[in-house]
Parts: sequence; C-alpha cells; structure tokens
Amino acid sequence: MLEDKHILVIEDDYDLLLMMKKLFEIHGFKVLTALTARDGRRKFRKSYNKLKAVVLDLSLPDQDGKFICKYFRKKSKNIPIIITTGSEDRTLKIELEKIGVDGFLLKPFNITELVQSVSRVM
Repeated sequence: MLEDKHILVIEDDYDLLLMMKKLFEIHGFKVLTALTARDGRRKFRKSYNKLKAVVLDLSLPDQDGKFICKYFRKKSKNIPIIITTGSEDRTLKIELEKIGVDGFLLKPFNITELVQSVSRVM
C-alpha cells in the first residue's frame, strides 16, 4: 500500500532527483522531493508522521547535511536516514552514525542499490 511507503528525497541535482523519484514510484513508494535543505526541512516538518525513510544528499548548497541530520533526529528518532555522498570521509561517516544515520551510498551509486538500501531500513 502506497501510504505505508512514504519517503522524502532531498537532492540538489535535479536530473538525479527526478530519476530517483521515478524509480521509487515504480517500486511502490510515495515520494516527496526537495532540491534544497530548506525545502527538505519544511516537507519533513509537514509529513514526518507519515515518512518511513529519508534519502539525503550530504552536500547541499544551502546547508550542511550533518546539520540537517541532527535536525531530523530531534524531530524523530525512528525515521531511517540514508545518506548519498561523493565523499569517502570516514571521520564524517562515524560522526553521522553517532547522530543516527542508518545507511550510506557513495556516488555514483547503482540505482537498484538505492532502492534496496531504503527497503532494508524501512
């Protein structure tokens, strides 16, 4: 049932965001999207009681991904967060795990791996 699989995808690359949205919808997800951290926080606030997962690009132009993760964790400890990033910074990964991030995908990632990662944490 679609309403059981609401996710929020925050990604500043418009083409990648659209591709991810379409892929998730094909797999039965109801997808909210945001191109900026600000819009992502707004959609999270409005919908966090329905969300089953968040996919978050760590490098957004308007705000640091670590800050956004902390914000999401203050609102809800239970919604899984999957980080997509081009960085292999192990120190940052450890810090994000301490905040409560549930998974990481290194860009460029296999798009099928993305859906599997989200399904696994839900």
